[in-house]
Amino acid sequence: MKSCLLQFFAILFFSSSVAQVQTNAAKKASQILSKENYRSLSDDSGYYLFPHFGMRYGNAPDYLQTGIEDLSLIYGLGLGYRIENLSLESGLSVVHHSSSSIYFPIWERREYLMNSDLAFLVLPLTFRYDIPTGERENFRFGAFFNANWSMISLKDDDTRSGIIQDGENQTSYSIISSAKSPFFFKTGIHSRLRVLNTAFLNFELGTFFSLDTNREYQVQFGDAPAGQFDRSWEGLTWSVGGILPLSVFEAKFGKKE
Repeated sequence: MKSCLLQFFAILFFSSSVAQVQTNAAKKASQILSKENYRSLSDDSGYYLFPHFGMRYGNAPDYLQTGIEDLSLIYGLGLGYRIENLSLESGLSVVHHSSSSIYFPIWERREYLMNSDLAFLVLPLTFRYDIPTGERENFRFGAFFNANWSMISLKDDDTRSGIIQDGENQTSYSIISSAKSPFFFKTGIHSRLRVLNTAFLNFELGTFFSLDTNREYQVQFGDAPAGQFDRSWEGLTWSVGGILPLSVFEAKFGKKE
């Protein structure tokens, strides 16, 4: 009787162990199939979300200033569509712009007056072309062209007036700022690196440029005739973002029929 019970428990333990091994193997196989499916979906043509963040660095336009004085911070969320190696993106971005300081010669010296502090809601449109590399195509590189329309001003701290005094010398000044061309552009190279078999990290390096004046300034001292100078948004730019294919989200979180 005792040996029969031992045999029964041995068979039960062995059967349970075999079942557990089979279950673990099935789960592992299912996970591998899921990862391969997600990787395949991330390579397919279709829609994707594109959160991004970047900066622009511009040199000071005043020849007496040195170094990088002109900066912009750019971030937003885009929606893109990929067809094989080509992509088209749009969405909404916010641009915070801080221009280099403005100086003018007054009483035989240069007097600091102001710098710009602006923010815009921007509509971007980006064309991309990339080439996959490697057996599993986990790394891509290519070129992009980006056009931007600054639709709405969120912050405008450009226009001001005041008094400049040096001992007994005193003069009033005023700076009147006005928006000119709302368009600016970026072009350069980008690379994409697959992460977690489901998405890509996107890195950009390019040139920020404008085809026309973006900002015009009228400056007047006392009763003297007003002078005018212009600013255009130019310089080097970088950004980092994510490529999140909607087909992968649908496969992961969509309702199963």
